[in-house]
Amino acid sequence: MNPTATGATTGITGNTTTAGATGPAGPAGATAARRQPHRAPPPVARLAIAPATGVARRTDGVWWPRTADLEAELPELLPALPFDWPRITHATVNGALWTPLPTLTLVGGHVIRLRRLPDRPGPPTLCLVAAGLGRWDLRVLPPRTAEADAVRILAGVATGAIPADAPVPDEEPGPRRPERPRAARLGHPHAVRNR
Repeated sequence: MNPTATGATTGITGNTTTAGATGPAGPAGATAARRQPHRAPPPVARLAIAPATGVARRTDGVWWPRTADLEAELPELLPALPFDWPRITHATVNGALWTPLPTLTLVGGHVIRLRRLPDRPGPPTLCLVAAGLGRWDLRVLPPRTAEADAVRILAGVATGAIPADAPVPDEEPGPRRPERPRAARLGHPHAVRNR
C-alpha cells in the first residue's frame, strides 16, 4: 500500500500478447498475436496509517475520501486497511460532512453497520470497529481538500512527522473532544482503546 497515493488511476495503455490468438505466420514461423490494451488498476484508497510507536494515541491514521458518501467509499477503504486489522463490522462518522446513511451496507460480502453522529464536536472522523476485537479511529480529510495539502498530510502521517489529528488547512477550528487515557488490550499496536 502506498500511503501517499492520491488515488489517481494510472491509465496503463500498453499492449499485451493474447495467448491462443492466430494470425499470419512470420518469417521465423511465429504467429502474430492480437494486441489488447491492459486494464487500468483500481483506484488506490487515499489512506495513511500512523506508525506504531508503543504510545497510545487518539487517532490511528488519516483518510481522504473522494466523496462524502460513506456507503460508496467503504468498498475501496476497507480492503486497503492493514492486513493485521480484523474484519470491520461497524463504521461511525461524525460531523455534517456526510450524506445520509443507511443503517446497514454490504461490503465484500460482509454486513457493516453504519452510524452518523452529526452533532459531535471536533474534526470529521471515521471510527471503525471489529466487534469484540478492536477499534480504530481515522481522521477524515474532507474531499474538497486541495490535493497538495492532502498528499503532504498523508505522507507526514505515514512517516510520523505529522500527528494524525493535526489541524487541516481550510478547516475551521472548533471544539475538540477532551483527551482520555486509553489502555491498549491484546498486546496489538492498534488494539482497542478504552474510553
